[in-house]
Amino acid sequence: MFDSMNLRKEILTALHEMKFEEPTEVQKQAIPLELEGKDVVVKSKTGSGKTAAFVIPILNSIEKNERQAAMIITPTRELALQVTEVVREIGRHMQLKAVTIYGGASINYQIREIRNGANIIIGTPGRLIDLMKRRELNTDSIRFLVLDEVDIMLDMGFIDDIKYILSKLPKKRQTMFFSATIPEEIKHITLNYTNNPINVNIDAGEVTVNTIQHFYSIASGSDKFATLLAYLNEKKPEKAIIFCKTQRNAEKIHSIMQNMGMQAVLMHGGLSQNRREHSLNMFKEGVNMLIATNVAARGLDIDNVSDIINFDAETDPKAYVHRVGRSARMGKSGKAFTIFTHGEKYLVYEIENYAKVKLSYLEFDLSTYRTKMNEFYKENGKQEFETALRRSNFSSNRNFRGNNPHRREFGRSNNGGHYSKFKRDRFKHNYSKED
Repeated sequence: MFDSMNLRKEILTALHEMKFEEPTEVQKQAIPLELEGKDVVVKSKTGSGKTAAFVIPILNSIEKNERQAAMIITPTRELALQVTEVVREIGRHMQLKAVTIYGGASINYQIREIRNGANIIIGTPGRLIDLMKRRELNTDSIRFLVLDEVDIMLDMGFIDDIKYILSKLPKKRQTMFFSATIPEEIKHITLNYTNNPINVNIDAGEVTVNTIQHFYSIASGSDKFATLLAYLNEKKPEKAIIFCKTQRNAEKIHSIMQNMGMQAVLMHGGLSQNRREHSLNMFKEGVNMLIATNVAARGLDIDNVSDIINFDAETDPKAYVHRVGRSARMGKSGKAFTIFTHGEKYLVYEIENYAKVKLSYLEFDLSTYRTKMNEFYKENGKQEFETALRRSNFSSNRNFRGNNPHRREFGRSNNGGHYSKFKRDRFKHNYSKED
């Protein structure tokens, strides 16, 4: 019980209001060590309650007059915002200020927030380094450092940035590493940047939670969307994230589903931060399908996601683990369904071997859904639909001025000429890239 952990009254009150009565296993093991001031390296699978496991000890130890006493580093903007929300919820009865720092938002606003008095800084590596070099972050005052989802930071190429940040922080501090997996490079970093850390290893033999059922189908490229329709119609997921490998596929599926009258929101790295946050909020508040790239696979905590659907399979089994971890959070059950092409059959074995799970084969009669797709293209016109899709993607990711719709979509110059080769190339790059 949290009541036995010698926590501040304000924290206990907030936890009771949030209906957090029993700590999870990672919280039971990590929080007492952190309250004693120990450095920890925590390995725990996604969805196990890691965020509260480091937020609670930090809030319990910081005083109101301490400026920039804690830094929490996350790999993505969405995760930084999510951690900030947890800090504010658990610290709702404490007069502490948390500031979120990430790229893609106004740096001047973030600087003002820091100058107005921030106790806890939560951010992504690039923007943190930028503010450190501008001397807006006083790293000398940092007493607590958390690196959240460290394995994802490694995959995203942030390790050099992390080493730079660590090298600028006081040596006398409490350091906490949290990760679903601990590769050798992370072990090396923990040895060099922690002080006699204690390893907390939860569910060492499992990579994914055991309350997820795993399914797959094999389909040709032209039948992938029909297979998706079959799964949605026959399994009727309550709340699903549909993962695509590229922004283009995510845009395409989102547009087709909207044209077919299905409710869904879109999220990928090519959208503005406001658009991404809006989609995420809509999904949390009622829309039952989110079409996304792997930007939504990294650490997001969304309640009651019943199904993870991999429209595009990932060749890296670790990416599969991150994706399916968005379901079955905090002990709940969930389903994962992946559509493999015939050339990707080998991935079934690789995922089963890496994640220690069994994927069960699902077979659908696609005749009805092929007919539905043919009727859709006949009514809408495939070429016209693809053109509208490209325009929709371009205008959703750029903020061009002017009231002319054509100008907003394609950036016409004042002399009436067509949009430049630079803009065409930039569009093609963004439209096909991952995330």
